[in-house]
Amino acid sequence: TTFGIAAVLFSIPFSVLSDRYGRKLLMFLGALISAPAMIVPGLTADFLILEVSALVGGVAEAMFIATWNAYLADATPVGDRPAAFSLSFVVFTAVSGIGSFLPAVFPLFPVDFLQAHRTTFLLLGLAGLLTPAAIQFWASDIKPAQSHRGILPRKSLGVIVKFSAANLMIALGAGLIIPLIPTWFYLRFNLTDVFSGPLIAVSSITMGAAAIASPGIARRMGLVLGIVITQFASTIFMLVIPFSPDSLSAAGFYVVRAMLMNMSVPLADSLLMNLIAQDERAMASALNVIAWRLPNAASTVVGASLLNAGDLSLPFYACTVLYVASISLFYALFRNAEKKPALQTTREARANSNAQELKETH
Repeated sequence: TTFGIAAVLFSIPFSVLSDRYGRKLLMFLGALISAPAMIVPGLTADFLILEVSALVGGVAEAMFIATWNAYLADATPVGDRPAAFSLSFVVFTAVSGIGSFLPAVFPLFPVDFLQAHRTTFLLLGLAGLLTPAAIQFWASDIKPAQSHRGILPRKSLGVIVKFSAANLMIALGAGLIIPLIPTWFYLRFNLTDVFSGPLIAVSSITMGAAAIASPGIARRMGLVLGIVITQFASTIFMLVIPFSPDSLSAAGFYVVRAMLMNMSVPLADSLLMNLIAQDERAMASALNVIAWRLPNAASTVVGASLLNAGDLSLPFYACTVLYVASISLFYALFRNAEKKPALQTTREARANSNAQELKETH
């Protein structure tokens, strides 16, 4: 809770700084302080110290929220953004999936379960110290051509409101059941996290692998239609999960659902960054994340209450309704978005022109 609250609260001021002064310093600082926050749980079980560590970790997360998508958009021409965001998503989800598998190998450690967790936190935190070094040496220091003044993104506010409205409904629907899938498998099939833990890991890895196809979808269908089709197909598999006759078919439907839904994530990130002015991209990213995290957290409480009351199907039905409403709203608001030129600076326009000239010479 401390981590999540800190990430949301600090993302706004950090996004203002990012749009005004650039991305690299905040990315570097976020990576630098996230490593110690990871190491602390490996050294102590003191509650107060762990809360402070969570707070620091949330601040680090806020720095990344305020910079990463904006940095990728700044560093890539419009046509290359689906590939850039897809690669970022693939790496993140694959590594997350591998992390989910780690508890399965803890019995192989020559220590008890608690010490295995502590050792893992310690080693991952130490490895994380390589990240700020990588940012310092490899990341270019891109600053907006025009520094944004004020807090609210005036030029792009309409786009952000529309995008966040559709995103909010997806978040509400997902929160009703997606974080509670392990609980659902336990209540429906009497399966513990021995089953659901590897399932979540497999889901993370496969949805990361599936995102490799996202750039191809963008080229063939366009960003908007690609988002709509993958999300709608995912919703169909969401709806059939509660009708599954056994745990393996339910797990299969869940994995396919996750793959299809998350294939749309790099496409949506690319579209949003294309439509936002460069000096408002960090704020747009932060507001979009907040529009997801807050309703998602709130609806998870509702979903948990429904499962606790013994209603194992209603969360899926309500999620489906909200998904369909979100997809319909998104298409209505953005169906003509790609017919308009992407907002870009003179520097980005020059980069796109150079990239096109290079293609024409081959």
